[in-house]
Amino acid sequence: MSLLWPLVVLLAQAPVAGAVELGSKHRSEMFDFEIGLPKGWTEARTSAAALFSLKAPPDTLIDGAAVLLHHDSTHPVTLAFLNDAFRKGAATTYPGFASITERDVAAAGFPTRQIVFSAKSKAGKELVFVHNVIQRQLQEYFILDIVAALKEKEKAIDLADRMLASFRTGLPPSKEVEDRVARTSALVKAAPVRPGFAGTTWHELKISDTKIGWQKHVLREAKIDGAPGWEFEIERRQEDVEGGARADISKGSFTADGSVQRLEFSRTVRTAKEEPVDVRETVSLVKGVCKASRQFLGQNVEKEFKTPEGTYLSDVAETMRRVIGLAPAGDYAIRVLEPFREIPMIEEWKSAGRARIKIDGKEEDLVQALVTVGGRESAEHLYDLDGALRRRKITKANITIILRRCTEQEAKKF
Repeated sequence: MSLLWPLVVLLAQAPVAGAVELGSKHRSEMFDFEIGLPKGWTEARTSAAALFSLKAPPDTLIDGAAVLLHHDSTHPVTLAFLNDAFRKGAATTYPGFASITERDVAAAGFPTRQIVFSAKSKAGKELVFVHNVIQRQLQEYFILDIVAALKEKEKAIDLADRMLASFRTGLPPSKEVEDRVARTSALVKAAPVRPGFAGTTWHELKISDTKIGWQKHVLREAKIDGAPGWEFEIERRQEDVEGGARADISKGSFTADGSVQRLEFSRTVRTAKEEPVDVRETVSLVKGVCKASRQFLGQNVEKEFKTPEGTYLSDVAETMRRVIGLAPAGDYAIRVLEPFREIPMIEEWKSAGRARIKIDGKEEDLVQALVTVGGRESAEHLYDLDGALRRRKITKANITIILRRCTEQEAKKF
């Protein structure tokens, strides 16, 4: 680390006359962060997309407001890419847009870019905006915007710096959830290899009643580093009404106990309105150490990091879920690491065990499990008694996404 860094921090925290103090903290286990809030500010009406939107009392910051947003991109991006995209659209979004300053800052050690600019409100007021993009992962970022009257620029920047300095992430899950993860990890490690898992399955992908794609999953027994395990290939295809198409292809291998996992993943996206996207990742997760090689937006990034116990690469988790489906009814939890990410999401499972369930117009003996992913979205999983996934129904942002088992002919028919 540069010896100049402590000096930069001290300069950024130099006192400002009439500075806004921080009071309570906004804490979210769902999005895994906490941040200090301006003292005495009140909640303002806002869109559902905002994690919070605050309005300042007139005696603390004239025309003051603070908004925090969270975004997940469909593909990995750089911080420079995000800020270039913001600049390109700023003149349209903000009448009278005029750049003032830009600088690199940090929030909880994550790279952050601060863009300060002026613009006019709908009422014609001259305002200053302190726009901060915090990139936590390649596909995930926060935006913190501080707004004030233009003459309050220094106080607005100081407030943004204080809030960024208070930002924390990596909040520990509850002991109950950690115990569940540990129990589930032990269950998976002790489970025998099930030859009946091997084979090829097809699923159609629908949003409500509209078919948008399909998935092919091939699983076969194999020796992995001398231990019993599996090799797999998964292909997913999606299309939209405007002619856009997305293809995800992954192949890899893993030991039955999950101690060794390897995955090669690629995604291509083509749309009529945006630039093509081609991204790739080769990743290994061996005894808790993850090594990833990533290619995206002309970048080649090598990454190595540790993962907690009970973590599975996303497509390896497909098989581990089948193991949970065949386990006795009860509560379970696993950590799932999606492509291009370093922070696994926790899936909390409530398995109801075997039951008579109506599906496709008739009642059948199936295994039902209700799953909450990171506290943000809920899913119903239905498994056949041999552990094969019959249907997965996800509710996310009031949208129902269904993955339903079918034949190859049904999968590819649109």
